[in-house]
Amino acid sequence: MPVGSELKFWLMISAGLGLAGPGLAQDADNATSPPEHTHEETIVITASPVGARADELLQGVTVMSQDTLAETGAAGLGDVLDAMPGISTSAFGPAASRPIIRGLGGDRVRMLVNGVGIMDASTASPDHAVAAEALEATRIEVVRGPAAIVYGGNAIGGVVNVIDGRIPEALLDAPYEGRVVTGVTSVDNGDVEALRLRTGTGPLVFNAETVRRHGGVEHIPGYARTKTLRAREGDGPQDRLPNSDLTFNTRALGGSYIGNWGFAGVSVKRSTANYGLPQEAAARIDMAQTRIDARSVIALPTAWLEQFSLDFGTSDYRHFELDQGAIGTRFDNQGWELRTRIKQAPKAGWSGSFGADVSHKTFSALGAEAFLPKTRTRDEGVFIAQRRDFGKWGLESGLRLETRHLSTATRQRRFTGTSASVGAFLRPGEHAFVSLSLSRTERAPTDIELFSDGPHLAESTFEHGNPDLKKETALSLEAIARFHARGWETHINLFHTHFDDFVFLGPTGDIIDGLSEFAYLQDTARFMGTEISVERHLWRAHSWSLRSDATLEYVRAKTRHFGNLPRIPPLELTGGLNLVSDRVSSRVELVWTDRQNHTAAFETTTKGSSIINLSTSVQPLRMNEQLHLVFRLNNLTNAVHRTHASFLKDRVPAAGRSFSARLVMDF
Repeated sequence: MPVGSELKFWLMISAGLGLAGPGLAQDADNATSPPEHTHEETIVITASPVGARADELLQGVTVMSQDTLAETGAAGLGDVLDAMPGISTSAFGPAASRPIIRGLGGDRVRMLVNGVGIMDASTASPDHAVAAEALEATRIEVVRGPAAIVYGGNAIGGVVNVIDGRIPEALLDAPYEGRVVTGVTSVDNGDVEALRLRTGTGPLVFNAETVRRHGGVEHIPGYARTKTLRAREGDGPQDRLPNSDLTFNTRALGGSYIGNWGFAGVSVKRSTANYGLPQEAAARIDMAQTRIDARSVIALPTAWLEQFSLDFGTSDYRHFELDQGAIGTRFDNQGWELRTRIKQAPKAGWSGSFGADVSHKTFSALGAEAFLPKTRTRDEGVFIAQRRDFGKWGLESGLRLETRHLSTATRQRRFTGTSASVGAFLRPGEHAFVSLSLSRTERAPTDIELFSDGPHLAESTFEHGNPDLKKETALSLEAIARFHARGWETHINLFHTHFDDFVFLGPTGDIIDGLSEFAYLQDTARFMGTEISVERHLWRAHSWSLRSDATLEYVRAKTRHFGNLPRIPPLELTGGLNLVSDRVSSRVELVWTDRQNHTAAFETTTKGSSIINLSTSVQPLRMNEQLHLVFRLNNLTNAVHRTHASFLKDRVPAAGRSFSARLVMDF
């Protein structure tokens, strides 16, 4: 058996250990008594207006910590989150990657920074990078499934909240504190540097941070084009991905006034980027965003109301799409968003919150790719959410009312939406939690879905919006089971969503100016799938422990009259072994992706793949526990992987074998 095949075989066997039967579990227990899993009682604010713990939410939720984010070898936000259950990436080259949750992306996944919209142009097209860096974040919270009660119909598919700490919320324990991250990657001769520094005097705390990420031309395994495409168009690029270099820079300043009553603060952030679009042409994007944020949380001196929070953000975003250095199209997005929430004090099993929000944006795409006229969008909403905990079981419900008004120079549309949810949960044992929830969400169409009309070169399409689109309505059912006992940790999510008037971009079969014509259509649609995660303690001796894990994710989506929806991620299974001590943490991982045969009209199938990743985090100095060295070897066998959710899957494969090293130091 070849070395590569043998290694894959044993990794697949080790991944299966996490699902081993009672006999294996008993053998492991005889060797040593496994410790119980320690629950992390993180409050996921984006998901829980009722103040529930992360492991007792009625939705699929994952939190990626600051340490995990610093250690990941990925760069773009979508690629970073791709490792989470139920999440894929739009994978428009190494620079532009946006999260896709359970097959839903774009406007159906709400992208937030500290609970306020990112306000960039990433929902308009997959070639537009998200204006947020993973290394800025102190943590990232991801909600899989509807989160519309707090964040509106745009969260019909889920929420990604990048919490970056630019506005300090607590006093320091020392005169100053901070974090340094620096690293290099071999696949693109890239480098990354990040610095955060906090200091304070009295009740004032100040925060300064900078992030720089640079990458050269990326190495790929073999040809960029698929075999079928090469037969039609010629071989094209090989081993290297032309025009895939990138440079991202972020700088931010913030400060807060903090007391026993709460805090109030403000921050300013400037983000710039220049990156190529790997489409075998010289197209590039030159992006800049300036945003100002203000946050305040105030304790309320009443028996029933605990705190009042206010979040405000305003953004001036623009980017130029360059062709041979000349400006082809200019995208502008100016806007602001204001959110308020009042949190109730827990009383007799009751918890919850209520609030209101309003936002306004002006978006335009002018020039060679002027497919959208200048459009103004105003959203307003109010919500209330309640939870009643009876001990062994409980109930949860929420209601939201919202409006959206869109206008151009010649057209106007106004929508009123209502979203509601209800759920029940049960604690059948000390370390068990099961729930069933039902939600009905209404989403108003976006400016692009309504008013676009023109060439969209990044997707090689000519798009027609539909100004007569109706509201999209989703009825979602989700069942959750979480168990933690005797060294096992199991999470099971089952979901089913029925859409009425689902909006999607479908091909007409015609060609306009050499581009495939697409139009926004509506039809009944159904999404269903599962996410299953299992961890198992295998062995423990002295300071060393060994755990295995396995994760399965699957989603199926189709419409009533048009068949399968395009760019739906296929079945994926991830298995790993983790060897951990007090100073060393190592992981070997196999990511197996199935072939995607459930394709839409004019969409090609995507071959499956098996990717092996290795990583080690070392604490080299006993006298300095805050210093870590992180080494990663991604795609060990240099296998070809193509992301089915990507518009460029037939032209741009994932990166080849890559070694990366990072130094992470807190002080």
